[in-house]
Amino acid sequence: MKTSIMRDDSIENFATTAVRLGRQLQQEAHSIFLGGSSREFQFVNGTFRRLAERDPFDPRDEASFEAIRGILEVDLKSEIEGTERRFFESHYDEDGQHGEIRDCPIYSKRGEALLAVKRTFDSFLHARAETLDRIAAERALLRLLTS
Repeated sequence: MKTSIMRDDSIENFATTAVRLGRQLQQEAHSIFLGGSSREFQFVNGTFRRLAERDPFDPRDEASFEAIRGILEVDLKSEIEGTERRFFESHYDEDGQHGEIRDCPIYSKRGEALLAVKRTFDSFLHARAETLDRIAAERALLRLLTS
């Protein structure tokens, strides 16, 4: 008996996700004025313009995405209003609950919105990378099969 595993993670699904998340990312970043300064906002807006136009795979954007990650991190740090200690459970056994206490940042309302942008950005980059990796794999297989 032959068993095959069906995967719903097709190249088309990842590409569609990258396009959708790219548009969402552009809208979210624009709505919170990502970057804070007008110069950084212009840079972010210009880079994300292609995403709004449903073009998330331009190789020229690689360095820009890394720069935007830095802008997002700096912008997020500026929105920390304080910290609070929270308990994080690591496991539970016959002796009870185990874990650690961590200091966690408390963000302003804009900081919370920036966290949402960061999550969207990370998801977008993952879907984009998966799509590009699968395209590269298909090209490699074609070269292998035709040589």
